[in-house]
Amino acid sequence: MTTDKIYIDIEPAMFGFSRSHEYELQVGPYQWSYFTRIDRCITDIGNKLTRLKAFAPQHDQVICLGHHNNFRYGVLPSYKSNRLGVRKAAGYKALRDWVEDNCETLVFPNVEADDVIGLMAGKDDIIYSTDKDLKTIKGVHMDNEGNLTEVTELEANRSYFRQVLTGDAADGYMGCPGVGNKSKIFEQEDWITCCTEAHLWDLVKSKYEEKSHKLRLMYDIYDPMAYCLQVARVARILRPGEYDHQWDTPVLWDGPG
Repeated sequence: MTTDKIYIDIEPAMFGFSRSHEYELQVGPYQWSYFTRIDRCITDIGNKLTRLKAFAPQHDQVICLGHHNNFRYGVLPSYKSNRLGVRKAAGYKALRDWVEDNCETLVFPNVEADDVIGLMAGKDDIIYSTDKDLKTIKGVHMDNEGNLTEVTELEANRSYFRQVLTGDAADGYMGCPGVGNKSKIFEQEDWITCCTEAHLWDLVKSKYEEKSHKLRLMYDIYDPMAYCLQVARVARILRPGEYDHQWDTPVLWDGPG
């Protein structure tokens, strides 16, 4: 018997809870260190999961976690390079270990928690994540207040190709020069009337081609199509069929179809 599930991206909460319960401690003359009240973090996580359970009592909770290897680093070296200096709270690994030991968790080698959700969530399941990237995955999404929103395949595709154009500074990769979230491109008829992956992809590639000169000047990129595909691959949250479980590797996106 198949049970409906709610796939939960808990990592942002784990990061936030652990930082909020981290404290400085003087351990000797001129010596300071950090310590984290993992017990308080566990309480916060338990409260969050209890709250989500109240919103979706008929769905089994599955906590999705990222693997220590990430295929995107091999696709685009700048991916998340801006986070290299960001320190996790003391004891973060111990907190993650507790989650893995006490909750139903799912981890796939070489991919992120978002990818696990994208690969696994079915039509009767629920997706919970505070990460906007998950809006590139079709399905029923829950917010922090328990409200449900259905993202259609077309809406997911539009969100995905929009991100290929805009890039994601938070994840350390730039998109098409001059294209931001408020760009007029997304109000123009050629974008609004696109309703298939193939048409959206053709439009995205044409915009990168138009900006080939700026790509050379700004980023020293001489092959706009190659860079466009790199961005498309790191921006794409994996979908069903885009992971090889035999070899524990993602199937790199190579365009629609």
